[in-house]
Amino acid sequence: MSALVTELALEAQINVLGSMLIDPETIGPLLHRLTADDFIEGRYRNIFHAIKKLHGQGKEPDPLVVNDALGGNYREILAGLMEVTPTSANAMEYAAICHRTAQQYHLAELGEQLASAAASSLDEAQTIADKITALFCEKPGARITNLRQCYEAFLDRHAEGKRPPYFTWGIPALDERIYVEPGDFTVLGGYPSAGKSALALQVALHIAEKKRVGYFYYENNDKKLFDRVVAHKSKVSFKKIKRFDLQEADFEQIVSVQTSLVSPDLEFVDASGMTVGDVRALALSGRYALVVVDYLQKIRAGRGRRPMNDVERVTEISSDLQEFGKQTGIAVLALSQLSRPQPGQKSFPGMHSFRQSGQIEQDADVALLLFRENEDDPDNQVRTLKIGKNKEGEANVSLSMYLDGDTQTFSRVVPGENQQARTKEIASHYASEGRKARARNKRDPNQVKIEELEGEHKDLPF
Repeated sequence: MSALVTELALEAQINVLGSMLIDPETIGPLLHRLTADDFIEGRYRNIFHAIKKLHGQGKEPDPLVVNDALGGNYREILAGLMEVTPTSANAMEYAAICHRTAQQYHLAELGEQLASAAASSLDEAQTIADKITALFCEKPGARITNLRQCYEAFLDRHAEGKRPPYFTWGIPALDERIYVEPGDFTVLGGYPSAGKSALALQVALHIAEKKRVGYFYYENNDKKLFDRVVAHKSKVSFKKIKRFDLQEADFEQIVSVQTSLVSPDLEFVDASGMTVGDVRALALSGRYALVVVDYLQKIRAGRGRRPMNDVERVTEISSDLQEFGKQTGIAVLALSQLSRPQPGQKSFPGMHSFRQSGQIEQDADVALLLFRENEDDPDNQVRTLKIGKNKEGEANVSLSMYLDGDTQTFSRVVPGENQQARTKEIASHYASEGRKARARNKRDPNQVKIEELEGEHKDLPF
């Protein structure tokens, strides 16, 4: 680390602590902005710890009290901090410099450790690399706003008329109901072969028309995924693509949609063996707006962690994915397997169905469930897409979707105009019959109608 950066770091630490000592009003905001790791000088770190502890106890940390808390050996240092600090008015600017220069200092330290570890242990080097990534994601303190600030910000953003950057899914019925913003964690759960990857890929392609998307796969490969893309975009038979049975007309159709095949800003990432830390590092370097993880249960536990069973591992991974999104502002769409019901039991999946951990349903901002209502009919291509959880909107809504496996395309199943007209016709018929039945029921069953028959009437018995 350069001498200039070290000098700036020390000067910023001095001015932060001096501001705390000469102006107690700055203590609260500074404690929320900084942590002990922002103080690279041991003595200053000790003073910060003491002030934080006293403040938490409700005591005003003036120099005498702080010195006493530190064993009585810091009187000259505390006096010096107050003497060289010009003003507390710039306390937050001092804090910003303190945090930035501390990051540079820790980054230089980790860089030296990484260079040393790389020569002996790849796992140790990866652990240090994870720490470097985390250094750029950390949130040093809480963001605090009062109700007046929230009210003024509310009016400002609505007066501007600009909607938040919600992600659209290419399925209008979903766009109308869920509001996913940067940093949100969405889970798409389904049984094996329900079509999770096909739906996730369709959504990723749609979003990649405007935003940068990284598709992290753990089971497929880029060739298989792109085969699906070709079938989806060109509508050339997926079976013909897999069998290498393309005819001249098929090639012409594929070439005709070349722009839509190559223009989406979508990258496939082979994630086999990756941890959430690895995904985060690549997502940051790739500047992705959305990360698709296919799928959650395949992610490795973090390096250097104690041995865990599957439930503990998936629980940790779910929490890490949520934290990854919140820290970086990158939206996460994770695919997840669902646990099938017990043999002989018939039940549709719910939020309890996520395999190996109930933490998934707790962490997700939005949870979608994809399944066949009749699992015994493998030829039935109609799927139910249920919004199981929706923090910002309507939940427990089910959409009927049709999966055209030959073009790898999901589409909404809605009644056609003819079907709607027929439904109205049937409803009208039964309404009319109902009115007639009610009219008959209103007659007196004991009432007898007598008519006089004259002359040679055909109904006369004699």
